[in-house]
Amino acid sequence: MCSELDRTQAIPAAQRYSPRLLTEGERWTAEALLELRRGRYRRRAWRRFLRSSLERSRAVRRSRPLLARQGRRWGAGGALAWLVACRAGREIVGLELRVLPGLAWWVAVWQMLDWHLGMAEGGDGQPRARLSPGDAVSLARFWLVPTVPALARSSIGLPAVIVVGGASDWLDGALARRHGRTRLGRDLDTTADLAFLGIAAISARATGRITPLGISALAGRYTIGVALALGAVFGRARRPAIRARPWGALPRTAGLAMCTAGLRRTGTAVLVFGCVIPPRSTAPWRSWV
Repeated sequence: MCSELDRTQAIPAAQRYSPRLLTEGERWTAEALLELRRGRYRRRAWRRFLRSSLERSRAVRRSRPLLARQGRRWGAGGALAWLVACRAGREIVGLELRVLPGLAWWVAVWQMLDWHLGMAEGGDGQPRARLSPGDAVSLARFWLVPTVPALARSSIGLPAVIVVGGASDWLDGALARRHGRTRLGRDLDTTADLAFLGIAAISARATGRITPLGISALAGRYTIGVALALGAVFGRARRPAIRARPWGALPRTAGLAMCTAGLRRTGTAVLVFGCVIPPRSTAPWRSWV
């Protein structure tokens, strides 16, 4: 009897990844993931996967130099902005932002962006010549992440930065709808939400400003979401078939901000409500609004 892996190898990679028509970048992703699966996720298969990914990244930078230069400018601009923020925070409000950890975090974010420039393509499959305003806002939310621990004990600063992060989440969605969505923007937005709300919740818990129920609800939601996504992509070589509802982020952000502002009971109720909102299906045969 054939194994599941033998049976799935007979299915074209693109068809297995998603039943809908794929862009060129998605087809490459589908083939790379299937090769990783065929290699049974051994060390050699992972080396091939990473080498192939880096080669594609270099090819994208060569073929789309304007996009690559824009990414480098944004990376340099973010690093400079962090240095200015550290200096101004210390001299103006006495806020101690840590220079080296913040720069290290931003370099990692910029490397992630540089590595995934090939995902800057619309649903029509057309590569985008430049990063969009929505991408810039998503990166700004990444940039805010190291500021959160420094504000953890501030009764005003922590809820304020959480509100700013939530506003950026709404804004990048609005800009994406106006200028056209891309795979890069979609995944940047999701990852930025996870990083920002995750560090905000950890900081709130470390200072006793969120209830055990609130932190458990948020941790449970994101743990399950990440596990399902990784299971689909790396376990089954498929595109994740669920997506968080755009309006669902509002009660999660608002509830967390309320908890850190001292309204722990009300904030926990709002936060838990936001965490139990089910995702919507992105499968072409069924979708919830």
